[in-house]
Amino acid sequence: MSGKTPVNIPLYRIVHWQNVEHILHHGLCCVGHPEANPTFINIGHQQLITDRHTHPITQLPDAGNLGEYVPFYFGPFSPMLLMIKNGTPPVQKRPQEDIVYIISSVKTIKDAGLEYCFTDRQAKRKLAGFYRDDEKFEKIDWEVVGLQQWHNTRDYQDRMERKQAEFLIRHHVPVSCINWLGVRNEERKRYFEEMIARLGLTIQVFLDAKNQLYYP
Repeated sequence: MSGKTPVNIPLYRIVHWQNVEHILHHGLCCVGHPEANPTFINIGHQQLITDRHTHPITQLPDAGNLGEYVPFYFGPFSPMLLMIKNGTPPVQKRPQEDIVYIISSVKTIKDAGLEYCFTDRQAKRKLAGFYRDDEKFEKIDWEVVGLQQWHNTRDYQDRMERKQAEFLIRHHVPVSCINWLGVRNEERKRYFEEMIARLGLTIQVFLDAKNQLYYP
């Protein structure tokens, strides 16, 4: 497992494209937040999402439960995006063109003074470690979080769990902490660039023409 920590760590979250306008007005909200989107379209495994709402974080003092946090991954090509692409039950199949990346960075979140913690694997796994101290970033397998091919192997049987290491931001991520949107096609790029301009925001829109974010 690699212990090398990137200098400026990017953060990735995927959402349905129809959620983005609300996000650009109100930021990213946990469930139950006063500004949460009442018509939010979930794209993930609904039972897993529901279970997080009452899953306590016992390793850190006064950390509450997973449902109080907005989760990001440390890399693209998440297992959930592959499930969405393939329609792996019980996840609904959707074209990747309908999925938008919300991209921030650890530095951006820290500079904003937001409360956060992070894990070394998928947060609901029994062996997941929860951390707040920057030196613990070495616990994350930086090689595997960036992989497009991340399935478990005989020699690395928890690779998929470690691929899903999470950066968790408590309650709310303001719009000012969104650095980029990532999209799959030119039509979505133009659509969001026009929306961003109308709102007077400085967020950049990245068109992934070389499968740097999306599966081929």
